[in-house]
Parts: sequence; structure tokens; C-alpha cells
Amino acid sequence: MLKLLIKPIYNVLKNISTLFSMYIKLCKNECLYNNCLKCLNLEIILLLVTWQIRKLDLYKFYEELDKLYKDEGNHNLYDMFSHLGVEDPDVIKFLKKITRILKGLSNQEISVDKLTKTKNNNCTYFKYWLYDKLIIHGLQKQDIKIISDFLNSKKNYLDKIVSSNKPCKFYKLNLNDIYELKNIFDYSEIFHDADISIYDEILKDPKYLNYLKNGLSLYRRGKIRCLSGKKNEYCNEFNEYANNCNNYETRLPYLSCREKFLSSLLKKDTTSKGEPLRGDGTNEDTLDSTLYKLLEKDKIVAKTHINEFYKALNTYNGTYTVNTCNLLTDNLMKEKDAICNLFRRVENILEKWDDFVSKYDNLDPKDACDYLNYWIYGKIGNLDGSPCDIDNFYFLWHKHSIYESKNKNKNKCFNEKYYGFNTEELRNKKKVFDFLVYYESIKNKLKEAKNESKKDYCSYIKHIFELYKIMEWKNDSHSYKEELILFQNKFSSNKELYYLEENCPDMCLGFVFNKKLKTLCPFEENTSLKLTKEKVKQCENLVSNKVPGEIDKNNEDYNFSSLPSATVYNKLNGEVITDYYYSICEKLIPLNDKHCGIYNLCTKLVRNLKELSTMKKKERTDRCEYIIHWIYHEISKIPNIISENIYESVALREFFNIVYNVLRKLDITNCFFNTININFNEHKEKKYLHDYFKNYDKIKNEGVCNGEECKKYCKYVLFINETYGKYINRCCYCYKSEGCKEHYPYYFKCDDNYNPHTLFEKLQCNNFEEFREKFKKVDTPVPEDHYVKRLAYISLNVPHLLNRDNKKFSIIPDVVSDKITSDPFHTFALGSFGFLGVLLILFILYRFTPMGSYFNNRDARNKESYFENFEHQFLEDDVQFKRGDTQNRRMRIAYHQA
Repeated sequence: MLKLLIKPIYNVLKNISTLFSMYIKLCKNECLYNNCLKCLNLEIILLLVTWQIRKLDLYKFYEELDKLYKDEGNHNLYDMFSHLGVEDPDVIKFLKKITRILKGLSNQEISVDKLTKTKNNNCTYFKYWLYDKLIIHGLQKQDIKIISDFLNSKKNYLDKIVSSNKPCKFYKLNLNDIYELKNIFDYSEIFHDADISIYDEILKDPKYLNYLKNGLSLYRRGKIRCLSGKKNEYCNEFNEYANNCNNYETRLPYLSCREKFLSSLLKKDTTSKGEPLRGDGTNEDTLDSTLYKLLEKDKIVAKTHINEFYKALNTYNGTYTVNTCNLLTDNLMKEKDAICNLFRRVENILEKWDDFVSKYDNLDPKDACDYLNYWIYGKIGNLDGSPCDIDNFYFLWHKHSIYESKNKNKNKCFNEKYYGFNTEELRNKKKVFDFLVYYESIKNKLKEAKNESKKDYCSYIKHIFELYKIMEWKNDSHSYKEELILFQNKFSSNKELYYLEENCPDMCLGFVFNKKLKTLCPFEENTSLKLTKEKVKQCENLVSNKVPGEIDKNNEDYNFSSLPSATVYNKLNGEVITDYYYSICEKLIPLNDKHCGIYNLCTKLVRNLKELSTMKKKERTDRCEYIIHWIYHEISKIPNIISENIYESVALREFFNIVYNVLRKLDITNCFFNTININFNEHKEKKYLHDYFKNYDKIKNEGVCNGEECKKYCKYVLFINETYGKYINRCCYCYKSEGCKEHYPYYFKCDDNYNPHTLFEKLQCNNFEEFREKFKKVDTPVPEDHYVKRLAYISLNVPHLLNRDNKKFSIIPDVVSDKITSDPFHTFALGSFGFLGVLLILFILYRFTPMGSYFNNRDARNKESYFENFEHQFLEDDVQFKRGDTQNRRMRIAYHQA
């Protein structure tokens, strides 16, 4: 974007033949500033030319000031500026030109009264011209401060170009703030006076629209930056300009309206789900149609006051009169009659507001006002109007609120929460608010096990949660601030989200507050479920839909459905029931032909990791262990996956690439998979041990078997005992005094209470002759002395610490310490007396030698120098304006012309 927006246009209008050379020259200069500004496109300049800028007061004022600026004159003002503390030749040159302009205005060489229709904007025009020049010269903050102080000291001159009741004050801004304010002036002065008929031309190229929107966003950013009467140099300047244009019939209040109008032309205004607008706003629906049908079906629509309240508001009528909308003159309005009729209805409601609200027992006045506001959102949101229609409605309400504030109504409702909404925002706001009002009633229905509408409720809840994510990412202008806070207050509790996850599984509801995800379900895309099934071979004979058990060397599967691990594996291995296609797994579809089931396994894993991401602490750690053992077990069942063929290794690598992509997206940093040199047999044994320890308490304490049924459990314990004995020495280090240390706690426990022999006796497996001779108890590793173990480690890694063989010992020490010098008290006393001795010597030299006279004379010289500096500083302060701190200024060499 070009810093000098207006000046190039003026030159174009003067001499179109010089356009290209001037444009290139300016771009070369302008883009040097911080290397962050883009030069204006030539087409934009040509477009702006068509707006007949010559007619603007700003153009005329700028032209006249520029004539005086270019007239160097023959004024020798260097000595004056030097006396004021200005040494920078660039600043001196600039101040000379400013002085020339002020003198010209004072002598009436130009008459500003003939240039502009009113004096109210002359100060702004002068600042606009000044800021242009400051940007051109790239002056630093200290230079700008000097210039501001100088201009503020010339109040008598400036009063001649502005109205007497509005003094022209200059603030100490930095160059970035000046650039931003200059752009706000550009857009507000030029864009507002543009002929609306050219909007269609602007619409043909989005870069024109984006160019205009940029300045308007600067204005909104300035409003946010200077909220609540914030005091600083930038806000003082911004608020002064905004207050000068604060009439609704003039510029700034209409800027957002116009910007939104252009945006709506470029991208037609629809809801996030593509619902069409209702036209003239006469629809009398009270709630979102989907929500209303659900509530009405279960007879809970009357559980709150809101629906009846909306219906009662619908009964109020209003008729448009000339007086109702005589303030609305903007020609961007599309639905003026509908807006005026709606406002008349609101007027009638507010006139009887106290009596109206009193009909609803226990209804808080604040809630009543909220209901009115959201009822209005619904009415305006269904209009096929422009953003200017909305702005004008709230302008009328603002005027009405000012008038009503003089009355003494008990309950008052004003439009304090309006931030310049569009129709999509209004519909979204009302939909979320209505849902939150009815959430407790919906929640109670989810508890009913036999409720036929449970799936429909869950779908609607997911729809609202998706809408929340959209609103959160589109909240740059704070349009959804209130609704986001209400939503967060309702669902920020993990307990609430956990409840919804339990009752509405596979809906991604637990991800609603994940800031890293722009969408609710990051791995899903809407697609045809039938199409997905056609792409993926079903592998009916290989799909793992049962709990993975333990298989011994005789291929006997020990699958005990009553054990805790079985419950978890059933959940992990359950089929993914959803109407969505996990797009993140789609790369595995081409591999599914040779590795049947790999795609389905991927979708299950994504589902399981999503659930894991919502868990906390011990539950999360425990579930992670299950997922790791489960996934290796399931992968080992996939055909051709365990092979030396390079194609199969690529399939496995692609699978784990997807896994780690999911882990990153879900911000899971404590659950990882081994992907290098995978030994599936070893992972299988680790799973057997992990499940054994998880099931141990259940088998031991709850009597899982009787009679012959225990025979199968005994066979299982015999099988586990063999694997237990294989791993115990690898996983456990035992010490005499500190027990056993577990090296792999995620699949092996070293406590001897978990020894399979304990279960063997508990289940009375000795009663079965076939096990009596086969079972051999596994003993814990032989305990070691921890101290000896430590010495052995040191001798192996740092042997020099133990190498004392060549050291000769004697009963007589090599060095005998002196008792006096080794005593800390004597050391301290010796040091103190030494320090006092040095002080005594220095005092004698100062008092009785010429050295004392030297120091006395030096103090006198310093005192004289101090008073000379003080006098010099006093004289420097007694000038027309202060020099200020020059610490951050560029170094300049002052010189006089010969």
C-alpha cells in the first residue's frame, strides 16, 4: 500500500502523461520504510481518478498548502532554530517550510475560507498534509516531537485556519501511528464521498475491495485500541478526529456499514450451514425450526419462558410513518420499510415494557432484556437487507434510548451490545443463545435410555458445537463475544463434556475448546457412506471384531469376556459407527487390497485417540497402555504386513505416519509407538503380561470360576507363568534393603504378590493332575546389596576413584597444620587489624602532607564546574520549547553555510 495516497492522484489529474514515471519513483521511495509497505497498484490509482477527487475540500486545501511548501522563500531562520535547540539540518529545513506556510496563512496569501465549506475540518486537513510530509521524510519520534512542540507554540497562526471553538492541537506520535492515522483519513474522506454507482466496478476485482476494507479495518482497530476513554497521544488524536465526525449523518458511523455492504456483494450473506434468508422478515417463527421440532416432540418447549416470550413479542404491531425514519437518508438501505416497521414494533413494546415483563413470574429483568434482544436478532437476521439496514435500525434505537433515559421506567432495555453485526452473525447468535436456554431440558432427555430422539438431540448438539467453533474463529470484531462467554460458562467443566461424550459418542464434542483445531472434527469429511464402503474391501473373514485374547503354542485362545481387559478391548475394537469419512486415513485405501483391514483399523485408532485426548491423569495413562498393546496385536493380524517385501514396509510406515499426525493434531505428547524394527512376537508377549497384571485382582478376589470352569483359568495361569519367568530378570532389579525396581512398569510388575503361583494356589489348580507336575514357581531375582552394586558400577565406569594401591600411608601426616593459622577466629582478627592499620596510614597522609591540599582544591574545582553546568542548563530551559531527550535520535553534524 502506498503511503502517499492522495498526492499521486493529484499529480495524475494534472498530467496523466507523467503517471508511470512518477509512480515508479514514488514506489521506490515509499517501500523503503521498514520494508513492510507495498506500493499501490497502478489500476487502483486509475480507479481513484474516476472518483473526481478534484471536488473534495481536502484536495483543494492540500493543493494550496503544497504551493506554499514548494516556495522556499529567502528566510534565514537557521539562527532562530539553533537557539531553540534544533541542530538537525533536515528538521531545520522542514521547520523553515512550515514557518513559510504559517506566515502565508497569517498574511492571507491564501484564503482557506474560500477553499472549504466549513472550518470544522481544516485542522484535520492541515494534519493530513503534515503527516504526508513526515512520512515522506521518514522523521524519527524525537524529530516529530520537536515539530509538534513548535506547531503547538504557534497557536495564534493556527487559529486563523480553524474555528475558534476547536483549537488545533498536535500530538507527539511515532511514525507508525502517523502512518495508520493518515490511512484512516484517506479512507474516511475519499471512500465516503465516492459515488456508490462505482461499487459494481469495484466488485469486479477483489483487490480493489480489499484495498478499501483495509482502511476501514484500521478505523475499527483504532476504536478497540482507544476504548473506555484511554489516554495516550494516539488515542487523543484518534478520538479528536472521530468526535469531529460523530454525527450519524456524516462519515465514520457509516464506514463499517459500507464496508459490510461491499463484502456482502462479494460474498452473498448466508448462514454457516447455507440456510437462505427469509425475505421481508415477516416470518413469525420463534425458535430454530430443527430445535423447535425436537422440543415440541418431547413436550418440553414450554419448560422455559423464552418461547412464550417470543410469541408474545410477535403480537405487537408497528406501522411505518414518515416521522419514524426521517433520520435515515443513506441510499445503501435495501429494506427501509421493513426496518422502520420493525422499529415501530419495538417502540410499542418498550412503551408497555414494565407491564409486559410483570406477566412472567420470577423472570429476571436482565433475562427479559436478553430475550428482547435475541428476538430482534431473529427478525433482522431474516431480512434480505444490507448491513446498512441493520446499522440504521440500531441508530434509531440509540436515539430512542437517549429519549427514554429521561423517563422513569422501572425496567429499561437499551442496545448496549451492538457491534455492527451482519445478518449471518445475528442468526448464529440467536441460534446459540436459544440452545443454551434449553440445554438443561435437552440434557435431561439424554438421560432417558428409551428416548427415540436421543440421536437427533446429539446431532443438533454437534451442530451447535460446530457453530461455536466457526464463531470462535470469526470473532475478530468481537461480534460473538457474549455468546462465546455463555457457551464457555456452560461447557467449560470437564464433567459436562464427559457427560456429553458418554451420551453422544463419536461426535468430537470433547474437542470444542481445543484451540489448535479450527473445526470440531479435524479428521472427518462429509461424504457418502456407501461410496466409502465401495472403496474399502470389507474383509469379512479377517475383521477383528472380538476381544483379543492370549494364544498359547497350541493355538488355544484364552479369551475371558468377564475380565477388565476384555471390556477395554471391546471398546477399542468396536466398529466405527458414523456418517463421516475419516479423510486422514484415505491414503490407506489403495493399500487395503493387499493389506485387508488396514483402513478400518486406522479409523478405529483415530476414534480411540480422540477419546484418549479427552482423558486426564491416571485414566489417560492406563488407556494409552491398552491402545499401544491393542494396536500391535491388531496390526499383526493384517495380511502381508509382516514381510520383507518393500511394499509392505511402506504400508506399515504410512500407517504410523498417520498415527503420529493424529497425535500431533490432538496434542497428545505422552503416548508413543515404536515404529523401528518392530518385533511383533515380543509385543505380543508384553501384551499378555500387561493384561495379566490388569486382570489379576479380578481373578484372585472375585471367584471368577467354579469347578471345571477353573480348569481353563489354570491352563491360562500355566501359560502366563512361562512368559512371566522369561521376563522377570529382564524387568526387575531387586535389592536387599529397597525392594525391587521396575524397569518397564507399563507391562510388568515386580511385586511378588503378582506371582502366578499365588493364583495357581488360589484357584486350587493342584486339584487338576495335569497341572500339578507342570507348574514351576518363578522366584524373584536374587536380591543384591545396593552398596556393592554401586561400587561395582564405579569400578567399571570410574575406576580411578577406587585406585589407591600405590598410595603410601603413614601414621605421621605429611603436613602438620599450624594451630593458630588454622583457627578461624585468629584469621578474622588478623585481617581486621590489618584493615585498620591501612586506614590510619591514609589519615596521616591526608592530614599532615600536601596530598590533603590537592583533594581540597579538586573539590572546589568540581563545585565551580557544577554551578557553571547548572547555569547553562537554566538558560537552555528558558527557551520557547524544550529540546527533549535526544538519546534515540540520529547523529548529525551541525554546520553553518559559508
